[in-house]
Amino acid sequence: MNKVQKPLMDLSMPAGISKIEKVVQDYQIFQTFLAAVNLGLFDYLSQKGAADRKVIAEGIGINGMFSRSFLDTLVEIGLLSKQDENYQNSAIANDFLVSGSPFYQGDWVKNIGCGSQWGNLEESLKREKPEIKKTGSGPSEAFLNSLAETSLRGELQAVTKAIAGWSGFAKAKTLLDLGGGHGLYAIALCQANPNLKGVVFDKPDVTQITQKYIDKYQMSSRMSTRGGDICTDGFGSGFDIVIVSHLLYKFRKELEPFFEKVYKALNPGGLLVTNHWFCAPGCTAEGSSVRELAKSLQSFGHPLCHIEDFYKIFENKGFKLILKSDIPSTHGTSFLQLAVKGEGGKDASDKSCCC
Repeated sequence: MNKVQKPLMDLSMPAGISKIEKVVQDYQIFQTFLAAVNLGLFDYLSQKGAADRKVIAEGIGINGMFSRSFLDTLVEIGLLSKQDENYQNSAIANDFLVSGSPFYQGDWVKNIGCGSQWGNLEESLKREKPEIKKTGSGPSEAFLNSLAETSLRGELQAVTKAIAGWSGFAKAKTLLDLGGGHGLYAIALCQANPNLKGVVFDKPDVTQITQKYIDKYQMSSRMSTRGGDICTDGFGSGFDIVIVSHLLYKFRKELEPFFEKVYKALNPGGLLVTNHWFCAPGCTAEGSSVRELAKSLQSFGHPLCHIEDFYKIFENKGFKLILKSDIPSTHGTSFLQLAVKGEGGKDASDKSCCC
């Protein structure tokens, strides 16, 4: 039997619709933000200076009928400021959304809006295996640019400063960054040690992007790339430092053979650096649930588990752990470990050792 419906004029809206409206409005605000980045608005105003909406509309190629509400939305969220009828970048926009800034985050914004798993979340949640892209087996350039930008929020600085604090760093000559992608960790360390030469090992289509970063930071004389498959290819040998950052999630069931290859790649007394997310005890969420979802999507499922077992593999493979440290990252706390190869590698001068 069909349920008898109330007359439309007698319907009373339940409480709580404002929460739904807020979610939708947040999406609309993000799309406004994304459009501004894609249109090059912040670069335009950085070069042009304060301008009225008609000038801006013509300069970035939008219909002037939409310009006032479009620009005023950006004023409301703090990305533009307005005086009289002229708009200009806020300090936040100049710091993070002008492409010439060292703190630029525009590619991260574009990737979230267009190229990431968030763009088709329902498909991402159904996926049983990591996505293999038709155009190549590695991540896209947009994704790598996004990782590069977010790493500069503090994670890269914390990791590389910890490595530079190792007493053997000044004498180190060779560095291997496994799955290094953009290569910024290796670049930063080569900047800090003029005698250091770095190699970034990643898939061949990724290393083409890595080379752009090497050229950008003028490190081509001391840095190179090596294309290969981490699962099947050797890493080489003779390295004083090996870095493994946010790589091991896909190898969580094959950690022992992976570390065996790393051990062979390092010189005696050489430094192994690992930096990853680990599950909290009981696999409880750290911080907001949406940030945990972002972390889960990026690590395909969840971070590494059982950090104590991770340390046992270090010991079993002949590494001596000399430093453990919590590192802030975009998706919450990451765990940094420094370890030296061989029994003779204990470094008493590393005062920050807490193990």
